[in-house]
Amino acid sequence: MINSHLIDHMVNRRDAFKTVAGLGASALAMSALPGIASANTIVGSSDVIDFSDPAQNLRSWARVLGHLDPEVETPSWFGGHLFAVIGNQPLRKLVGVEGFGMLRVQPQENGAYRLFNRELAYYTDPQTNEILDIWRNPLIDEDVKVNPIHNMIVNAEVAAIQKMDMDGTIIEQPFNPPWWVWNDSAFSLFELHAAFPNPMTVEEWPRESAGPINRTSEMFQRMSPLAELEDLEKPSVDYVGTWTRIGPWLPWMLMGQAEGHLFYRTFMKKLDSIDEIPSALRARAEVDFPDYFEAPGLDTWGQPNNSSFGVYMSEREPAPPKAE
Repeated sequence: MINSHLIDHMVNRRDAFKTVAGLGASALAMSALPGIASANTIVGSSDVIDFSDPAQNLRSWARVLGHLDPEVETPSWFGGHLFAVIGNQPLRKLVGVEGFGMLRVQPQENGAYRLFNRELAYYTDPQTNEILDIWRNPLIDEDVKVNPIHNMIVNAEVAAIQKMDMDGTIIEQPFNPPWWVWNDSAFSLFELHAAFPNPMTVEEWPRESAGPINRTSEMFQRMSPLAELEDLEKPSVDYVGTWTRIGPWLPWMLMGQAEGHLFYRTFMKKLDSIDEIPSALRARAEVDFPDYFEAPGLDTWGQPNNSSFGVYMSEREPAPPKAE
């Protein structure tokens, strides 16, 4: 999956980028360069792939993420839980999350890859796994209306050498997230760390906004069969992995500027078809969001990306003050 919050902020602030320094998430326009995980960290080796070479690294990563034929759409699943992190208190499990993405990869003549992504996820009861429409927020003792993640377009372009315009200074940064090769498995890590202005101002959204700055970290760990990866004619490579996220309170939780933040811990898996999406998740999505079973078409390139913050602001009004 691609994290829409970070990509959306980067693309909208700097139209010239049209690239990401990373995925499943990625961010640029922030207070510092994105914290791409441990560049040049290669543990173990492959007789076929030189992961320290940005072009080979990127091609391997694109094959793991999706399929090099732009006519082929790649579904992926993720599921896990969200925890509240408040001061020195133990982490508190709040809700579950389960969703899927649909990805299309288009190789470019210059060696870059365009990624066309659509993502959908529901928040769930952590005990029953049932999809939540109304949630009793135990942190404020109030029922809140739950907003699922539904981003129609989350597109990005990734190049072996990223060129980033940082206030008039062009910085070149190679695409070289780390890999670990161990026996018959290859492990890839992709992570980014960003802090950027919150589009939801405290003045207009006092109960939804976590404050003037959104600090977000995304960490994706994927494990793939080494034999598949070293078969260079194979356009798609399987993976299982984890997605970890640190981010602000979600707007629909109505936490305002309360101390603390959210920690996400999920599993994720590349799927062969949408038939592998869990039945309850698929049934609900077919009713609510039937268009989300297809990846964005190539004609969507250049259109504005969606983000959960932007979607929320377009669909909801600021919540009234909490009743005494």
